[in-house]
Amino acid sequence: MRSAGHATKERILAAAKAEFARYGIAGARINRIAAAAHASKDRLYAYFTGKEELYAAVTAQWVSETTAETALDAEDIPAYIGRLFDHYLRNPDDARLQAWADIERTEIPAADEAIRHAVTPKLAELRRGQAAGLITDTFHPLTLLTLLTDLARTSAVHALHDNRADVGELRAATVLAARRLIAP
Repeated sequence: MRSAGHATKERILAAAKAEFARYGIAGARINRIAAAAHASKDRLYAYFTGKEELYAAVTAQWVSETTAETALDAEDIPAYIGRLFDHYLRNPDDARLQAWADIERTEIPAADEAIRHAVTPKLAELRRGQAAGLITDTFHPLTLLTLLTDLARTSAVHALHDNRADVGELRAATVLAARRLIAP
C-alpha cells in the first residue's frame, strides 16, 4: 500500500505534467499545480525545491516512460516510429511536453540529463544501424533521431486534432515516411 506522502507526490507530479504540457515551464504556475494536486504549496515545496526541480522530475518521468514503451531498435526503425506515434496518441501531454522542450530550450541540468540519458542509447542504436548498413548514413544520428521523433509526434498530433483524419492511414503514412527516410 502506498503511503499518503507518496500518493501526494504522485498527484503533484501528475498535476505538474498537465500544467507544463499546457503552459510550458515559463507559463506554468506553482499555485495552479498545488491546487490541481489538492496539496498546499508548502507540501509541494516539501517534495520539490521549486519549479525547475519539479520540471526536471516530470521530464525524467515522461522521457523514461516513453523510452521504455517505444524501444528503438536499429533493425526496425519503422516499427519504432509506429510505437512512438501510438504513444503520442495515448499520451498527448507527452507530445506537448516534447514540443515545449523544443521551443523553450530551458537550461535545467537535471532535465537536460534525463533527456541525455534517454537519447544516448538511441543514438548508439542509430549508429549501430548505420554501421551495419541498415540505416542511411546521410544524416548525423542526432539529426535523424530529431527528424523521426518530429515525424511521429507531428503526425500523431494531427491525428488527435483533425476529426477528418483517418488515424490508421496517417499512422501507415508516418511509418512509410520513416522507412523511406532511413533507407540506405
